[in-house]
Amino acid sequence: MILESWMKMRYEMKRAYVTAGLAVALAFGGLHSTALAASAQDIAARPATENATEAKKASEVTVYVGDNPTFRMQSQKDYEALIQKLQKSFQTEGSEIVNFRLEPALSVKDSGAEEGDVKTVDEAFVLLTQGGREEALYVAEETESLESIAKRFKMTLDEIKALNENWEDPVTKGTKLVVLQPAPMIKAEIEEIATTVTDIPFATVTKEDPERFENQKTVEQAGVNGKMESRVLTTKVDGRIVSSVTEDSRMSAEPVAEVVLVGTKKGAQTNSFIHPAVGRLTSPYGPRWGRFHYGIDVANCVGTDIIASDGGVITRAGRAGTYGNLVEIDHQNGYKTRYAHLSRVDVKVGDMVGQGQSVGKMGSTGRSTGPHLHFEIIENGKNINPAIHVQY
Repeated sequence: MILESWMKMRYEMKRAYVTAGLAVALAFGGLHSTALAASAQDIAARPATENATEAKKASEVTVYVGDNPTFRMQSQKDYEALIQKLQKSFQTEGSEIVNFRLEPALSVKDSGAEEGDVKTVDEAFVLLTQGGREEALYVAEETESLESIAKRFKMTLDEIKALNENWEDPVTKGTKLVVLQPAPMIKAEIEEIATTVTDIPFATVTKEDPERFENQKTVEQAGVNGKMESRVLTTKVDGRIVSSVTEDSRMSAEPVAEVVLVGTKKGAQTNSFIHPAVGRLTSPYGPRWGRFHYGIDVANCVGTDIIASDGGVITRAGRAGTYGNLVEIDHQNGYKTRYAHLSRVDVKVGDMVGQGQSVGKMGSTGRSTGPHLHFEIIENGKNINPAIHVQY
């Protein structure tokens, strides 16, 4: 206890002595005391800065491409970020990487070098993917100097001469030269697994419909493709697929069959013709008013029903110049009939109609002097007199 008290008293006396000495030095030092203080701060701070620099250098790493030290990076963390960036650049979006290999391989060591720039992640990525060179064949498109070609490919004259033993200057049009062009410093091989979705085509099922004419088809239910999900292991070298293996597959959605109704009713056509409209004959087939009249005109009131003279397929339905509103039926036996000047068309192209079925209403559209039906019969492409088959 006595010894501890004595040591404490001695420490306090020494502290007071140092404080008094410092006070005297400051009092008699004048302006020099300020400079001395600043200098002391400088000396105190300098080791901290140097230590920080040394610590920063100590964290730097040297990246080797194969066996060659190629550039430095600030830290191991930056190097790992570079590897991730390289992987992502070769990876297919949405896939899972199984294996990733670079040729030549990249490795890292603690940096002992003092010279050379430190690369950021982006700078290192550009260097590795674009900083190499490979030979390529260049064909001169015009006469030009060897130097201009070298500059274009960022080569020296010595380099281009070394690659082309029989060089000539100037280079004439059509001359082939070996040049160096930008290329990746590394090649990448990646194995990845991705889920792909492919369509399973739907089947088509036909059902007979006795209410429809033969060859008349209607889709009762639309088909829907199914879906097949597959896990595919793909190997790529420099972005080019070299192998692809399906590991497993499963049907995620079953296809829905298309159902088509096919008519079975025997022929729409009867091979005979009936009156297409009720009315009176106002103009027969033949010469009329200095022109030839290729049909007959049957007059009645606007809105009178117009029916198919025989069954068949609608091939025209709508406006047709001087005909006005027109319906044309192909009877699928070499005959066609035309119904013109209608006020309304009630069928569409592709419809199958039976004999006597309404196709529209009488009117006075097109070149017409009053409500009537202009009716034509065409046999094997040539108009014939409708009166051969129907008499009014």
